[in-house]
Amino acid sequence: MMGIEFVEDPTTKEPLHNDKVNAIWEKTKEYGVCFSKSGRFGNCFRVQPPMNLNEQDVDFALDVLNQSMMEVLRK
Repeated sequence: MMGIEFVEDPTTKEPLHNDKVNAIWEKTKEYGVCFSKSGRFGNCFRVQPPMNLNEQDVDFALDVLNQSMMEVLRK
């Protein structure tokens, strides 16, 4: 299991606002990737890939996450 933590500023590590995290999460679902949300402040995605994960699956998931973040955070 791995976690991805979203912060407003890497220096202060202030958690990214829940509205933005939820919007990113919804976008990833629209693109076909489902992450679990977690963390004390609700600003983390939990990643539990299957054992038969291949490189193309990883590339797809990262592309979806990147595209979703860009769409939400560049507004």
